[in-house]
Amino acid sequence: MNGRGRFGWIGALVALAVAGLIGWGCVIGAREVLHGLDIGVLNNRKGPDVDLVQRPVMFWSLIVFYATAILISAGMAILLAGIALRRLFGRGG
Repeated sequence: MNGRGRFGWIGALVALAVAGLIGWGCVIGAREVLHGLDIGVLNNRKGPDVDLVQRPVMFWSLIVFYATAILISAGMAILLAGIALRRLFGRGG
């Protein structure tokens, strides 16, 4: 049984689903960042928008922060999906 019990594959499927949700969030975030770079404005839904022409330091700081967060989240999603797939199809021990 490999120490996972009778229904150990359910945890791996849940982990794979969570990895998919994180990946989807990364896609949405990347699209927002690319859209902000395209038009030069970061849309802030709870306050004033950050415009490249008026506040360039804040604009580029936020772009770097968002891009870093997206890359880290994408790496975490890939790692989680790899672990889940290994538990499902490979040697999970």
